[in-house]
Amino acid sequence: MNTLKLALPLLITLAYAPAQAAIGATSPLLGSSLNGLSVFSDTYATTGANSIVYGSVLSGGVSTTGAGSSVFGNLTSVGAATTGGAGSKVSGYIQSGGVLTTGDSSQIGSFILSSGAATIGANSVVVGNMTSGGAATTGDSSKVGGYLLSGGAASVGANSIVSGTVGAVGAISVSASGSTGTTSTLATAPQGTSQLTSSISASTVSAAAQVAAAQTALNNLGLGTYLAPASSVMTSNTTLLAGVYSASNLTTTASTTLTLDGQGKANQSWVFNVSGYLTTGASTNVVLINAGVGDSVIWNTGTYTSLGANSTLIGTVLSNTYISVGANTNVASVGVSCGGVFSATSYVSTGDGAKIGSTGCTGSAYNIGSDGTAVQIVAVTSAVPEPGTYGMMLLGLGFIGFTARRKKQG
Repeated sequence: MNTLKLALPLLITLAYAPAQAAIGATSPLLGSSLNGLSVFSDTYATTGANSIVYGSVLSGGVSTTGAGSSVFGNLTSVGAATTGGAGSKVSGYIQSGGVLTTGDSSQIGSFILSSGAATIGANSVVVGNMTSGGAATTGDSSKVGGYLLSGGAASVGANSIVSGTVGAVGAISVSASGSTGTTSTLATAPQGTSQLTSSISASTVSAAAQVAAAQTALNNLGLGTYLAPASSVMTSNTTLLAGVYSASNLTTTASTTLTLDGQGKANQSWVFNVSGYLTTGASTNVVLINAGVGDSVIWNTGTYTSLGANSTLIGTVLSNTYISVGANTNVASVGVSCGGVFSATSYVSTGDGAKIGSTGCTGSAYNIGSDGTAVQIVAVTSAVPEPGTYGMMLLGLGFIGFTARRKKQG
């Protein structure tokens, strides 16, 4: 009986472990309009052949994806949008404020919409609608699952299929072996194409302002642990515990491993505020060990970021100027960090075989407080009893009641 009396209070204590409180703030570090983005560029964005972007891409200029590349979200650009051939994929939609072109054998999982002319290559598939402010052309043996509307002429290639209506301001040409729904002459360009460029431009201006504000808020966290000039050039493997780190510039030599140790705790955060540039040598690896719920990593640079080939970096990269990602380099998500690359004023370029971000990324682990300083969002961790545990608790409480009654009767 003594053993039972000691064990039951312990069981009840574990079952009702208190939850951690979340820290509030006035605004998110990166707003809802950036949710789902893995790549943001204020100017142009380019991804190499066979590269993968797990989220969406937003570009303030032209956007180009290499042959065999994949974007698992949407592709949106103020300027021209071009996807490479040989099986390039965009799982969502493509929106372009300029000319839109897909290479041969491209696959688009939703619609395409452009202010200028739109062309899909041979053997390409667009699951949804195809709408352009200028001429619209489908390559041989291509398929459009919805309608095709054009502000200029419309041309349907040999053995091509357009499931819905083909409508155009200009002439409509359908190959003898092509197949369409009805055809219709339009009085004006399709709705939405004339305003598209300005709409996307406004989105990129807003996104750039959010990235800049986030960088300021992170800098307002203070110096934290200052990496002296000797420490800011990492020539050997290094381990860092959670915290805010700052440096004038931060460089790693080739084949260096930077280990971030979460010590098995929840809500561990690493913020690297680099006033200048961040450069990593080839085959540099940043790894997280002993991770917990709510962990996050943010790299915040005042100028550019250049990541060497065949490397791995975890977390979100915010840079004032350009971001260059080497071939076969992986910028990976961790915990609540997006694993994306965001340039406030310049371009983003990734090499062949690079991998960026995560699917369905929803932001970072920080908000911006009323004083303009980043505030960490603490993940709520609650020990919710399993159904079996509830039964044990009730059994224990029954024993406690029985014992109390026995004492009262005695």
